[in-house]
Amino acid sequence: MDTSPRIYYWGFTPEELLLFDAFLQEFSPPQSLVIEPRHGHLTLHEILFSEKEDGEELVPDEKVLLFFNVPAEFIQKVMKGAKTRGVPQPIYAMVTRENVAWKFSDLVDHLKKEHEFVQRRLRGNRQNT
Repeated sequence: MDTSPRIYYWGFTPEELLLFDAFLQEFSPPQSLVIEPRHGHLTLHEILFSEKEDGEELVPDEKVLLFFNVPAEFIQKVMKGAKTRGVPQPIYAMVTRENVAWKFSDLVDHLKKEHEFVQRRLRGNRQNT
C-alpha cells in the first residue's frame, strides 16, 4: 500500500490546474493527481489505494485540494501563499482516519457546508465591526 504524500485536485479546469500546479512547484510538492468525475462516488480509501472506478460520475461544483500524508507545514505554506497569488481558491482538506472511509461525494458535501458556515461567520463578524 503506497502511503507516500500526495495532493489531489478536484473541480479544477485544465487552465486552473496548470496555474495552481505551477504555483505548487515553488514548494517542491509531492506527487499531484486529479480525482476524475468517475471516481467521485468512491471512498477516499478506494481513490487512494485502488484502480477502481464507479459507473456514476460526480459533477464538480467546487474546487477541492485534498492532501494525503502531506506535512502540516507544507499545507500551511500553500494555503498562505495561495491567498496572495492569482490562483484559484479551493477548499482545502486532508485525508484523516475518520474520513478515509467516506465516499468522496460525501466529503465534498461536508466541505461545502463547512465552507458556507465559515463564510457566513466571517461576513457576520465583518458586519459587527
